[in-house]
Amino acid sequence: MPFPRLRWSLLLALVCLLAPGLSPGAQPKRKRVKTPSKQLVTLPGGESLRRDAAAAFLRMSTAARAEGIRLWVNSGYRTRRQQRLLYERYRMGLGPQAARPGRSNHQRGLAVDIVVGDEDTPTYQWLAANACLHGFRRTVPSEPWHWEYRPRSTRAPAPGTDCLGQPLPSKEPEQTASSS
Repeated sequence: MPFPRLRWSLLLALVCLLAPGLSPGAQPKRKRVKTPSKQLVTLPGGESLRRDAAAAFLRMSTAARAEGIRLWVNSGYRTRRQQRLLYERYRMGLGPQAARPGRSNHQRGLAVDIVVGDEDTPTYQWLAANACLHGFRRTVPSEPWHWEYRPRSTRAPAPGTDCLGQPLPSKEPEQTASSS
């Protein structure tokens, strides 16, 4: 015996209430990405990054130090709560731009804010020329301090050039003392 219209309508309403993803125009729920604390590594200075990002950052920091540049991190991994507070401050006009909670790679332990000053400083210029060699790249045009670890999508420079496409400084062969 077929259901009358009222029963079909009630059944459809019940299905939509119990399974909201099936209702017309419903957006699929985003899966929350959670970085377990056991995957985090604390950097010198106290900030944390995901284990692979931290290892790459430490290699990059060592390379920078060899050229007289110090990379100081002022923000790394953030909890959802920390990101929410930063976002709320931004929305109230009380803080710098911040991504909506769940949309920041700081929450995944992949983003790092480095003290660089502006784009004319030696620290920024070193990062721009060398960060891609370590899997990092600048992802927010208005934030010269924000760098993200994205090794799969960060292009390596052409041979003999840096990340900006500039020729690498040539290394002159060491001269050996000739015996007389």
